[in-house]
Amino acid sequence: MDGSKSTPVQSDLHDNPQVQPYLDLHDRISGSLSGENLEWHSLWRHGCLQRFADQGFPTARDENWRYTPLRPVLSKQFTPTRELNAVPKITTKPIDGIGHSLVFVDGVFLKPDSADKIAPGIRVESISDVLNNQPDYLRSYLGKSSEDTAHAFSLLNNALYSDGVLIEIRSDVKSDVPLELLFITQTEAALILPRIVVISRAGSSARIIERHVGNPDCHSLTSGVGEMYIEKGAYLNYHLIESASDSAYQVLGNWAYLDADSKLDFHTTTIGGALVRNDLVIDLKEPGAECNLMGAYCLSGRQHVDNFTTVIHSAPHCNSNEHYKGVLDQRSRAVFHGRVRVAPDAQQSDAQQANNTLLLSADAEIDTKPQLEIYADDVKCSHGATVGNLNEQAMFYLKARGIDRDTARSMLIRAFVDEILDKTEVDPIQQHLKSLVDEKMLTFRKFHRSGVSS
Repeated sequence: MDGSKSTPVQSDLHDNPQVQPYLDLHDRISGSLSGENLEWHSLWRHGCLQRFADQGFPTARDENWRYTPLRPVLSKQFTPTRELNAVPKITTKPIDGIGHSLVFVDGVFLKPDSADKIAPGIRVESISDVLNNQPDYLRSYLGKSSEDTAHAFSLLNNALYSDGVLIEIRSDVKSDVPLELLFITQTEAALILPRIVVISRAGSSARIIERHVGNPDCHSLTSGVGEMYIEKGAYLNYHLIESASDSAYQVLGNWAYLDADSKLDFHTTTIGGALVRNDLVIDLKEPGAECNLMGAYCLSGRQHVDNFTTVIHSAPHCNSNEHYKGVLDQRSRAVFHGRVRVAPDAQQSDAQQANNTLLLSADAEIDTKPQLEIYADDVKCSHGATVGNLNEQAMFYLKARGIDRDTARSMLIRAFVDEILDKTEVDPIQQHLKSLVDEKMLTFRKFHRSGVSS
């Protein structure tokens, strides 16, 4: 992880017009980045920058990005916001029932004035402060994801991020009040590099919301990395809510490492964004670990969302359950690639996976690829995918009872998506997600005027 000694970055791609601006950016701002005075951190950064320069951004020849064209993203130049007014220029409606919101504006962490609002037993601190005050504390946590399935965007975050947040739930602490990470994007052409480290100590329990919102006319690029370490017997309930501008580009990678008898519930809801890529890598490291991955996406216009999930059963007696459902309208497009890998020693693994998508328009498209890699013989694994239109018999049934077509469509869409949203245990979050879906259905309704065939 420490990489090699710092030397000038060289590669065949060094003059690549897509890569070069970010290499130049690193040269300009490297002196102001967190942890540059720490040898291990500086070497790790430089190693990631070199890998980024060597491999460049994904292309259509990369199987893992085959259905997600990056030309709209790579044709623009994005730069970090260096100056920031501490008061956000845009406002967003808070979610009722949230204990406290940690606010990031254009990727810059606005440190809370007081820690009194944070639930007892939960440590919240900026990564830059941790690196300054406890230089080796994050050494075994920060950047472990770069050893695994890192691609150009996560490597770019590793090389250029300036700060982030550490959330540590101490041993045996039980907190049912959600802590929100609110990311507000308000600057045109901003390069936003969120960095999140979550450590759930043994026997703890907590809920975290990561929510992205933004200026409707803001073309920005968010390249975020989250790393979660869930120790023995701990439980983490994590919600990723993507309601950013339909002009924004967002590539988020989350890596989670689960110890014995720990549990992760990870919910992903995507409503906004011009192009969204969600990488989720879960390593069930020790016996008894369990993860439940639930996703919902509702898209319109020319929105594009790519959910790429990887669940690794590294140890025996682990369970994983994955269910993603989507609704696509107009010329929107979705990609689902769900990979489950069962290691040779991971006997008595139970892995279930499903992807269901509803197409409201003949121009909407879904590319779905469930994938099982099983190297053990005593397992219970299954996967499946369905793609279809609204049920015309159900539409007829509702219309026959005096319900107009628009309302009938909305009822069927909500019933389809609610199977995922209803699995949200926290009622305020569930209601917020359903309100986002209701707002999206207004967009669907404008496109499908009453009486127009679906």
